Order: sequence, then structure tokens, then C-alpha cells
Amino acid sequence: MAQGQSGDGLGRWLLGGLVVGVIVLGLMVAAYAIGYDRGKSHERKTAAPAPTTTQSASATTATTPSTSPAQLLARGKALYTSDGCSACHSLTGSAGAGPTFNGLAGSTVTLTNGSTVTADDAYLSRSITAPDAQIVKGYQSGIMSAAVAGYGLDKKPADVQALVAYVKAQR
Repeated sequence: MAQGQSGDGLGRWLLGGLVVGVIVLGLMVAAYAIGYDRGKSHERKTAAPAPTTTQSASATTATTPSTSPAQLLARGKALYTSDGCSACHSLTGSAGAGPTFNGLAGSTVTLTNGSTVTADDAYLSRSITAPDAQIVKGYQSGIMSAAVAGYGLDKKPADVQALVAYVKAQR
């Protein structure tokens, strides 16, 4: 009788392991599908309107649509949320896979090579478009570059400008 119970327990354990495995596999497939769908919808967005040319009596000038600070912040917040920045960069000062955005802009940042830089617009832009160029001490290279590779931010200066504006607003 003891032998029958042992076999029954093993069967239940195997069945439970199989069920958990199927659930984990399902969650992984769902996470991949969500990420894949987000990447595809991000690619489908149309480019910003081309600059328009206006004629005047004295010269021809190119003008671009103006973007208000409020619009930049709103766009930056949307990108922070939709592009997954929030998964690694907190707004509260708490630790994450990447540095917090809380108080980052204008601060002095120590890099892995021991040098320091000021987190100004140029630094923030470069950190978004070339994340492995200057790694903050305590963090690893390769993580952010892999996370943002599919977004092509180096070819989207308006998105980078919006993200920089959003980071600067996190005081």
C-alpha cells in the first residue's frame, strides 16, 4: 500500500510540474507577442511632417511645426510608458536596472571609467541614442542598447527630444 501511494504522489508531482511548465510557456509566448506587437505598432507610426516652405518677397525659408513644452512632456511621458523605459528607470529614486530619472537632469554622473559628466541635454540625448557610449557606475553595458535597438531612436530626434524633456521634468 505504501508503494502505491508513492507512485501516486510522483504522478501528481509530474502532472503539477507539467501544468506549471505549460503556464510559464504560455506567459512567455504572451510576453513575446505583446513585445512584438508593440514593436510593430511603433514601426508603423508615420514620420513627422516634412518641413514646409514659405515664400516671401525677400527669401525662401523652411519652417517646422512648433512643439510646445507641454506637448514635448506629453510625448516624452507616452514614450517612457510605451517603449518600456519605466521597466528599468524609476521616477521615484528607487534602484532599477538603469539609473533613476528622479533628479538626474543637471546632476553630476560618475561613469564606470571613473570620470564624471553633467547630465545635460547632450549627455541625456547620447545616453538614449548610444546607450553604451557612457555607462553610469554601478550599471552594465549592453542592457539598454539591447532594449532600445528596435526603436531606431538615433533616427528619431523628435522622440529623443521629448524623452530628454521628460527626464528633465523629473525633479
